[in-house]
Amino acid sequence: MIRSIEKVLAEYRCRKGALRSEVCDYLRAFRRKDYLDTHVDEARFVVFDTETTGFDTSRDSVISIGAVAINQGRISIDDSMELLVRRASIGDREAAAVHGLLSRDLSDGCDEAEAALAFLVYCGRSVLVAQHASFDILMMNRILQRHFGIRLMNDVVDTASLAKRLEKGPYYNLAHKSGEYRLDNLLLRYRIRLHDRHTAAGDAFLTAQLFQRLVSKGKECGILTVRDLLLR
Repeated sequence: MIRSIEKVLAEYRCRKGALRSEVCDYLRAFRRKDYLDTHVDEARFVVFDTETTGFDTSRDSVISIGAVAINQGRISIDDSMELLVRRASIGDREAAAVHGLLSRDLSDGCDEAEAALAFLVYCGRSVLVAQHASFDILMMNRILQRHFGIRLMNDVVDTASLAKRLEKGPYYNLAHKSGEYRLDNLLLRYRIRLHDRHTAAGDAFLTAQLFQRLVSKGKECGILTVRDLLLR
């Protein structure tokens, strides 16, 4: 309900010429959802990851966005994006040890609002895919709300939840054995070689490989369309 109100208000601002054209084009793309009945092998998915200054969603910031598209079941390296976001800080020592970025890396990054616009243009109305997606979605929404008063409109698939659904059924509580569905453990279980871990682009590519395997497993269970995939 909140998202629909935001969309109405944003569309009003578009009509008044008060929002960037990229945002308005993005919003218009969701007037129809005919893609829901597209076969999973024909749809475009955008697998993405963010690196942040920390894990406190109320105060930490996005410093890197990586994404790669899956078109007709194949990972499209030529249809990918990677952005560094200009920041004064790379985060605390623990966060920096994970993402491996330095202050000088971010000094050449792009403005936060421009990074968000580039992400909207790249995604369009494609279905978004991420590992433990709620964190990345929330971090991106904070940027979008701050600058444009909107949130992401895309449907979202969380690879951890999808793996749980396929392996354990929809009612298995992830909290019972949460480590079982961490990205590293899923990559090991689905025999995906760890490479370039803990960079936004690297994690997006690894998650894309995982998603391919999950979609293949899902087809054996009758998950054939985007609509099937989004069912909880």
